Amino acid sequence: MASSQTEVERAIVTIVQCFFDHAGDEGKKETLSVNEFIKLSSKELPHLMKDVSLEEKMKDLDINRDNELKFNEYWRLIGELGKQIKKEIKPKK
Repeated sequence: MASSQTEVERAIVTIVQCFFDHAGDEGKKETLSVNEFIKLSSKELPHLMKDVSLEEKMKDLDINRDNELKFNEYWRLIGELGKQIKKEIKPKK
């Protein structure tokens, strides 16, 4: 990636890199196990996920019920968190 990335581009790269940094410690290298998801959420999302049962959130996100999160399932969490943040941010006039 070019060093002249915008703030938004860097944010997207960070989100993707975070997934792959935590994926594969257990099981498949391109999915998050329950433990990997809990570790990622606890380390990287401690404020946004502080009042959430991580085991229940994992079950909610795991569309195909294989006890792993593929990237597209993880991306649903990012969308949900974005919607949550949107409610807290006032639009500029």
